[in-house]
Amino acid sequence: MDTITTIVIILGILLALFANFSNGRNDASNVVATVIATRALSPRKAIIIASICCFAGPFIFSTAVAKTIGKGIVDPDIFTPILLLIAMCGSVFWVNFCSRSGIPVSSSHALVGGLMGAGIAAGGFAVVNWPTSVMVLGMVYYLIMGALIGGLIMLTLSLVFKDSVKLFTILGAGTGAMLAVPIAMICGVFEFNGLIAILLFICVSPALGLIVSWTFTMILTRIMAKRVTQPSMMNKWFQRLQILASGFQAASLGGNDAQNAMGIIFAILLSVGVIGTGGDIPTWVILLSSLAISLGLLSGGWKVIKKMGTGITRLLPYQGFSAALSGGVVLSFMTSFGVPVSTTHVASGTIMGTGLTRGVGAVNLRTVRQILIAWVITIPCAGVVSFLIYLIASLVFGF
Repeated sequence: MDTITTIVIILGILLALFANFSNGRNDASNVVATVIATRALSPRKAIIIASICCFAGPFIFSTAVAKTIGKGIVDPDIFTPILLLIAMCGSVFWVNFCSRSGIPVSSSHALVGGLMGAGIAAGGFAVVNWPTSVMVLGMVYYLIMGALIGGLIMLTLSLVFKDSVKLFTILGAGTGAMLAVPIAMICGVFEFNGLIAILLFICVSPALGLIVSWTFTMILTRIMAKRVTQPSMMNKWFQRLQILASGFQAASLGGNDAQNAMGIIFAILLSVGVIGTGGDIPTWVILLSSLAISLGLLSGGWKVIKKMGTGITRLLPYQGFSAALSGGVVLSFMTSFGVPVSTTHVASGTIMGTGLTRGVGAVNLRTVRQILIAWVITIPCAGVVSFLIYLIASLVFGF
């Protein structure tokens, strides 16, 4: 291995770790926004606790997400240290640009876009692991079946309880379509992985977070309405429970998002033959990646925290507890299947879900619209940046 290659490898690893740091800085909002908004913890204590839990996350969950990043998006045969370095540049640029603007963007999807952009620039569209026709048709089948079953169930319930037939049927169809794919994954009847899983869960993960949070909050509301006689005492209890839920969500974030850097470093080591295709991720890679995202959390992305904590809806302690716990459950589920899902999407969905229990008017639709736009443009924007950087670098250095 020559000196230049060694330098590029070291730079690539350092940039991957910096990307995890930026990830933690942006995604700090996801795990501490609700616990700060309800004043369950001071900002400093919330950040410290979340950082510790986030560091532990990758050791609790599997490294399946890292292997998806390293091998499931672009053909690993095309990987070179320079290509991966440029992919990281596009990802880091986009995440930091959005963080400075206070936009809660997905660091995971920025990395996916960076890999795709640099890969396409180097080897054309064929190097991307595009979904097969079988995967696409299977996905469409489960979405349609879920919509039909969900719509039929809610139509029946609306007729029984003599409620709004049209509204309930539409809600049932949407909920059924969103739940069908996760249920198929749990039952093992269809395999969703690689790029198709990432693209699909851009929509499914926030919707799933919204559904779980809305349902859990509604159950809590019904229980509290019947049994709670001292609301102030319940607020104190839920503030304590919210701290635990926030810690669980932070560990889930670490388990999913900390694997972004692991995946890139794994790909770099694969590209130079240090690790074989079927090899495991070294412990030192897991440690450094976990440390980087934890330090990013400690730095705190205060603009994003403000937007997530108060920009979407006003939260009470029991709602903050519901949003944090629901977010942790959804993230843990995705991580177990190796899907690099956006923790930002999930957290936004859970906050919207708990806010919607008070009606649509309780949610700031302007903020929601800004977040939705960021979701849609992240992969293509990060991809374009990496694509252009690769083309410029190839012209200048002739590789």
